[in-house]
Amino acid sequence: MPPITRHQLKKTGLKTEPYSKENRPLDKRAALFDLVTNNVTTVKTSAQTTKPLEINKNDVSTKIENTCKVIQQKKEISQSSVTKKPETRSSAKESARLSLNSSDDSNLFKSTLEETAVSRLSTKSDELYTTAVDSTHRSSLEIDHSDLYHSAAQELSVNSNEEEIFEIDQASWNNFMYVGCYARDIIKYLKQREDNFTVTDYISNQPELTAKHRAIVVNWLVSLQEMYGLNHEVLYMAVKLIDLYLMKNETLQNKFQLLASGALLLATKIDERGEPGFPYDLVKHSKYIYTEDELFVTEKELFRALKYEINVPLSYVFLRRYARCMKCQMILLTLARYILECSLLDYKFVTLKDSLKAAACLYLAFKMCNKAIEAKEFFKYTDYRVIEIKETVIELNNMLHTQSSNLSAVKQKYSHETFFKVANKSLLSNSKLTFD
Repeated sequence: MPPITRHQLKKTGLKTEPYSKENRPLDKRAALFDLVTNNVTTVKTSAQTTKPLEINKNDVSTKIENTCKVIQQKKEISQSSVTKKPETRSSAKESARLSLNSSDDSNLFKSTLEETAVSRLSTKSDELYTTAVDSTHRSSLEIDHSDLYHSAAQELSVNSNEEEIFEIDQASWNNFMYVGCYARDIIKYLKQREDNFTVTDYISNQPELTAKHRAIVVNWLVSLQEMYGLNHEVLYMAVKLIDLYLMKNETLQNKFQLLASGALLLATKIDERGEPGFPYDLVKHSKYIYTEDELFVTEKELFRALKYEINVPLSYVFLRRYARCMKCQMILLTLARYILECSLLDYKFVTLKDSLKAAACLYLAFKMCNKAIEAKEFFKYTDYRVIEIKETVIELNNMLHTQSSNLSAVKQKYSHETFFKVANKSLLSNSKLTFD
């Protein structure tokens, strides 16, 4: 909200600032006004009364004589001071000034002043030149160093892995934000960790929970993520933590929303950039069916049940990596994100690998946007062949056709202009899906 101006304060009738012009006492304002007017009048009168000065030759001659006498007296004093006691700094300065009264000494003094000025200028120019040379030398060394590092890092990566460096990684090789020199290794590491976080079928082992209950809770989490503007990683992390917990622990139906709130609170502490701090809001949006103390206890139990393993690979991270390598447009990436977020509500996609789901959603988005993609290029950046993701793509397309109208948080979210209204895009039939 912009600050309130003084004109708005006058209109609204609010009090002005204590030190503003309008709030100044009247007697002080009158005194200041009188003082200014008096000064102006005195200046005008003095300018009118002043007369031009008359210069007499006699006065000039007498002044010259007086100055000569003073100079002679200074000379005598300086000579006596030299014979009696050693020179101090002040006496030395006085003697130097007196010696400059003669014409020869003054000429010498002027010449020495000019020489010192020239020498100072020359020294300054030399210093500037040396500093400029040093700076250019240092910058050249830094450029050479960065170039050497760039080439050395490329040689090391090529020689060690014997794999082609992606163009997007080569462009951001020394970038501290995108870390192109580490990006491919990070994705490989996350794919290796996928085996540690595979989710099996757990609904059959739950006494009161069903796939519909899970879809309702995930839909609620989507609305909370949109309401509070949380990162997308927080939503995916919360859903993944719920699935990993339910895979090994039983939960009653009346405690399921409490578990989801604890998972969302823990996910904000993992993937949220800012300060999460909204436990009371979670309690309020759950209609006070639990307290804040119960929420914190559930969060701790969830963390212990996961054995403090929070470096969980997410499908959203894989999707962003694939789209970045393929240089996809933002609207195509947003459509793939919409398909992937819809899959969070469907229980049949829980057992799939996150990297495979991301690749299948991106492939379906390419087909829905009528964008051609080569199978070799797709395998190069995703490590998945088109045949491996064919069934998943067909199931994702069927999911879009059979969405429930009661669980519409994702569709409402991606129907906004911010997300290019990708939820309103026309769907494809399975017969039009090609897998070249």
